[in-house]
Amino acid sequence: MDKFWLLVLLFLLSVHPSGVQAERLVVDQSGGGDFSTIRKAVNAADAGDEILVSPGYYKEGVIPILRPLALTGSPGQATLEGGFVVEASGSSVSGFEIRGFGSGVAVELKSPQTTLEGCTIRDFSTGILSSSSNNLIAGTSIEECAVGVRLQGGFDDAIRDSRISSDVGVEMAGSRSSSISNCNISGGAGAVIANSSGCTVSGSLLLSRTGIEISDSEDIRVEGNEISSPERGIVVMRSEANEIRENIVSEASNVGVLLHTSGKSLIANNSVRGCRTGIRMNASTAGQIENNRLLENEIAVLLEGSKYNNLAGNLLQENGEGLILQSGSAANTLEDNQFLLNGLGLSILGSGLNLLRGNQMNQNLRALRVDREDASVTDDGPFRQDADSTNTVDGRPFCYIIDGRDRYVSGDWGFFALVGCKNVTAEGLALSNNTVGALIVNSSGCGVRDLALARNEAGVRMLWTAGCEVVGCRAEECTIGFLVQGGEGDVILGSAAWSSSDAGFKVQDSTGVALRGLDASEGAVGIALVNCTSSTVLQSEARRNSDDGIRLIRSPKSVLNTNSASANLRGISVSGSDGTMAIRNNLSKNQEAGLSLQQLSGATVAGCLAAENGEGVFLQAVTGSKVEGNNLSGNGRYGLRMSFSRDGKVVGNTFVQNGLGGVGLIDCGGCLVYHNNFIDNGYPMLPQNAVDNGENSWDAGPVVGGNYWSDHPVSGNPGSDPKQVSTRGMDRYPFQDPDGWRQR
Repeated sequence: MDKFWLLVLLFLLSVHPSGVQAERLVVDQSGGGDFSTIRKAVNAADAGDEILVSPGYYKEGVIPILRPLALTGSPGQATLEGGFVVEASGSSVSGFEIRGFGSGVAVELKSPQTTLEGCTIRDFSTGILSSSSNNLIAGTSIEECAVGVRLQGGFDDAIRDSRISSDVGVEMAGSRSSSISNCNISGGAGAVIANSSGCTVSGSLLLSRTGIEISDSEDIRVEGNEISSPERGIVVMRSEANEIRENIVSEASNVGVLLHTSGKSLIANNSVRGCRTGIRMNASTAGQIENNRLLENEIAVLLEGSKYNNLAGNLLQENGEGLILQSGSAANTLEDNQFLLNGLGLSILGSGLNLLRGNQMNQNLRALRVDREDASVTDDGPFRQDADSTNTVDGRPFCYIIDGRDRYVSGDWGFFALVGCKNVTAEGLALSNNTVGALIVNSSGCGVRDLALARNEAGVRMLWTAGCEVVGCRAEECTIGFLVQGGEGDVILGSAAWSSSDAGFKVQDSTGVALRGLDASEGAVGIALVNCTSSTVLQSEARRNSDDGIRLIRSPKSVLNTNSASANLRGISVSGSDGTMAIRNNLSKNQEAGLSLQQLSGATVAGCLAAENGEGVFLQAVTGSKVEGNNLSGNGRYGLRMSFSRDGKVVGNTFVQNGLGGVGLIDCGGCLVYHNNFIDNGYPMLPQNAVDNGENSWDAGPVVGGNYWSDHPVSGNPGSDPKQVSTRGMDRYPFQDPDGWRQR
């Protein structure tokens, strides 16, 4: 105890080196001092006096300090149940433990140049309220308060070397040039700064749900802090010219750094790790995002509706997605950024006219995506980027051509794009690990030849193209090997897509597209046409795909000619595509149907071989179809099965040794079946060449005749001994010989 009072005496001598000697008053509950209560000592003291408070528990309520005094409690031993209201400039309070009951203010600073140091404050609505200026709060611990420190309307206040655990750690409202430094803050919100300017938060550890929140403020500097927040690290709203430098932000489940409707911000040399979004800019402009390290975030940097920002020298590494520009984030500059080992390096969606220079994309699963954000957009604005060859993918430069004319491109490029081009041809490129290997948008008469494409989401994508060609290209392990959207008269010729996880070749919303000589194997869907008209698939092969070999959805007047589809789930699947023609296709060893037609009218199936499939040809809800001249044999169930179909014509087909039967008409009506060969269909224990439970015709009259039945011997071609078809059908004029109608 003697040592403590000696230190206090030395402090007094340093405060009052000359002039009138300040008086030292001692408060001791045991009676050994000048006063037994703090209040009495404060009331009795003159300006400049020192009040020394001995250990004890003082239940005195709120004590006003109306003259400049220095109150010093025995550290950790002088406890005040109540608080102080300081209304005299130049006062100091130190060494107290101040306790409350969940309401009120522990220490209210109404006068400037007050020091509060080395205190512990617990269980108040507000720990410290400063409504004046040049006050210092140092080495203080604040716990279990709704607001730890509130700085209201003053300037040059400082909080340093303190520990605060409160719903709101520090709140600055209308403050100027105030600072928080070297503090440890935890709880709900670490620092909340509103309507303030020139303030600083530095060198602090913030473990609150939101680290720092800044609104309607300017020239705020956040520097050198460590922020580990379960929700948000640093939030800046409706503010201008703020600086966020050299902070470490981690593990925020929402966002590490958020700028919302803010301008001219500097975010530099920060490390942001393990957040849902590292840095997010929403409707913010003219910012500088530079030299930051963004590691292991779901999204490293996200710009939404943010323009005229400069992103330079940042490292984006091992994130789910590196940098996303979307929702009209136009006219930004991206310069000398490194994208390393991300799921997707750079994504530009619905955001045109950005400038890209010197960006390096290395070892990303996908390096780059440029696309519209809204699928209803029909102009090429989102694709118009100023990206030159200083940008690289795995060490190889971009080739990004806007409005090119009559050019030939070859060489070793990492990314290739044509936007608004005419008569541009690229040949011999190897493009891998992008969302799109070769991107062709709003172009005509352009072509790509002999491309090697691997591990792209789409090997080649053509959007709003006319008369463009893809010739002799190969796509391996892409989501979609070749994609055409909104095309007219485009051609894909002699190309291959292997191991595509969605489709080898996909054509959407297009007219008159020709696919010829293709190989689509070992993927999900081999060749797919969706919402197309008057398109052709010719002399192509689809093998060992886990879904359909060839698929048509809502694609009328399409022609499928001389294709081979084998060992798929279904060989060819057509739905909602009126007037489809499937001619001379080879359909074998597919798990379900060799050819499936559903919910359409006017289809033609002619000259096809469907063998060793689960079902040869399956028609459901089909009107006016023609099934002519096909060999539908050796299938596990029926050679031809029709369900809920009407007015079809089945003529000149051969059905041999199908498992359940040659033809099954289930709930069909108005169909005409004649001049077909039914040979040894059904199982040995249940032979059944055909079955029909509807109102259909199995012959075309006595002159034209009916069908040949291996299980119904007759005399004559045609004969006159009727054949009963289970369960309701009747062939009145069956033939004696296979193809007996050809013998007349």
